[in-house]
Amino acid sequence: MEKTYLLLWGFAGLCMLLFYLRQRKRIRAFLLGSSAGIVSLFLLHLFGGSIAPTLSMVNILLAVLLGVPGTLLSVLAEIVL
Repeated sequence: MEKTYLLLWGFAGLCMLLFYLRQRKRIRAFLLGSSAGIVSLFLLHLFGGSIAPTLSMVNILLAVLLGVPGTLLSVLAEIVL
């Protein structure tokens, strides 16, 4: 189960890296993805109830680096683990 979870993180990171590299304006795409991830993490924290991930530095960093997929995997971690 843990290896599957780590593979999901790696796959999400690879997908977001490829997404950012394919964009014409890479910095703008990264900032937009990061802000969407942070906003989704905070909204889930406020209104998510029992599935809301905690606001730890790890979850915030993952939301910044991976955007919304990082937030969704944080929610999956709260549910499964």
